[in-house]
Amino acid sequence: MHVHPSARFIAFLCILTLALFVPVQGDVPRAPVDPEASSEARTLLNFLYSIKGRYTLAGQHSYLGRLSQAHDLVKAETGRLPAVWGSDFGFSDSSNDIDNIAYRPKLLEETLHWDGEGAIITVTYHQANPVMGEPGPFKGNVQSELTDEQWKQLITPGTELNKKWRAQMDLLAAYLKALENEKVPVLFRPYHEVNGCWFWWGKPGMHREFVQLWRMTYRHFAERHKLHNLIWVWSPSNQVRHGLEEWYPGDGYVDIVAADIYPERDEKNPERTFPQSFYERLSKIAGDRPMAIGEHGLFPTVEILEKQPNWTWMMGWVDLPFKDSAPGSAKRLYDSERVVDLEELKTMRGSAGTAR
Repeated sequence: MHVHPSARFIAFLCILTLALFVPVQGDVPRAPVDPEASSEARTLLNFLYSIKGRYTLAGQHSYLGRLSQAHDLVKAETGRLPAVWGSDFGFSDSSNDIDNIAYRPKLLEETLHWDGEGAIITVTYHQANPVMGEPGPFKGNVQSELTDEQWKQLITPGTELNKKWRAQMDLLAAYLKALENEKVPVLFRPYHEVNGCWFWWGKPGMHREFVQLWRMTYRHFAERHKLHNLIWVWSPSNQVRHGLEEWYPGDGYVDIVAADIYPERDEKNPERTFPQSFYERLSKIAGDRPMAIGEHGLFPTVEILEKQPNWTWMMGWVDLPFKDSAPGSAKRLYDSERVVDLEELKTMRGSAGTAR
């Protein structure tokens, strides 16, 4: 059924008013894992708690080398813009231009632009294997493997490999510090899809070492670089061939539990694409924390979001959702009252008194 935009907006405001003033059991926000988190980071995390179970923010990832293309596609398909803007810090040279680290100066400019437009910012990092360094190819570098001895060196302070890792992370820290200086909070999603074990930071059986790597990353940013604008997002894969729970870094190091979901299209049984059993398994890890779809190919349906209500945001991976989903899926999703676009986000944050 087609809903006139003005009628949809009025209905949205009515639901928003109820959501803001009717208390809900169990939605008391946890403090950020960083005890020195900035006021902007705290405000953003509190906002995500406030919409948990009620709304899902529409989000979109853009390649480092194509920083506006994906948003242009969403606008053309839906007439709206995503509420969450995401990109990657990159790893490659011009042989893989979409992830070319030469575009990093433009990344800061584009990030500040979308923050200025009112979007929420999320940052991913396909980090190059520190053994090989950057720039490098995707396959054979980002997609590669550390030996057991290299893992030991990586997580041991003072080793040459640990120093190489720190030098890489220092570059990322400078970008994040520039955002902090502009009072931009960041949904920071490092080392995603670890349990898929197709990136160097995930290796079957090395979950204890990964947990040490995650915690080392937290300390490097929060303690060494005094970065306090980050909300820490753990985002495993929905493909749990190499486990799930054992890769969790711990309650003291994760603010939001997410998942990267790349299902096969099944129009006869759409629930099969976003299995309820996986959602419930991940929910047990999340507890009362907000959840998110850190990446997705196929668009979830509104019915799925109703059955899986704690996804506070979702992020389409560039153009894959449009390629994988049935025609019109994006517009149906953006037209629903549960899904929040950029303009609606600005209204919500303003009404809730959370605008920065």
